[in-house]
Amino acid sequence: MKKFILVIVFALLIALFIAFNYLLWDRESKLAEIKNLESVNASYSASVSVHKREISTLEEEVNSLNNQITQHKAEIDRLQKERDQAISDKVQGDTALKEKIDYINILKENADIEFLGQPVILWAEALNRGSFDEAFSIEYEGVPQKERTVSLSTYVEQMKSTVEEVEITEIKVDRLRGYGNGDIYLNVSFNARLVEDADTSVSRFTEGKNEMYVKVIYSKDKKAFVISSMNIY
Repeated sequence: MKKFILVIVFALLIALFIAFNYLLWDRESKLAEIKNLESVNASYSASVSVHKREISTLEEEVNSLNNQITQHKAEIDRLQKERDQAISDKVQGDTALKEKIDYINILKENADIEFLGQPVILWAEALNRGSFDEAFSIEYEGVPQKERTVSLSTYVEQMKSTVEEVEITEIKVDRLRGYGNGDIYLNVSFNARLVEDADTSVSRFTEGKNEMYVKVIYSKDKKAFVISSMNIY
């Protein structure tokens, strides 16, 4: 009987020992699980914090982009208004210019040809007097200095060595040239007499009949028309 009791007690002790070990293992397992969960939670919290910062950064970028979009829209609106105003101004300017050109063309039809052709007459008279420097000044009166194609000395030398006399035979308004922009061109016919043995390769004129078209512009300083270009053909 005592042996049986000892066996029972021993069995109970073994059972208790096994149960105790199981409880220890289960506790360690639970503690490890808790630590793992704490680690996961910490990682999750850190991840949430990072995501919050990223979201905050993105929101700031979105706000900045929205501000830029607003500014660009305002700039586009301003430029569109300027464009519309420029188009309106151009239309008005074109209309005014066309009216001015039409008015000038009407004036050309009825202008005093002696008044318009006066600089051409003065140019020919200067050549005939041998005042080639004066002829140069008259011919290039309306031409900016940098656009003059010949120097005074070259002009004088060429004219002196080739031209004896120039006789204007007809001056009339060119009704085609300048019609579209209001410029005034004159068709000029003249007879030229060259010096004896003139070098025709450098002469602007041929012996006998010549024709040229001359553009004249009005000089406010001189209160008269002056030559702007002279083309012999």
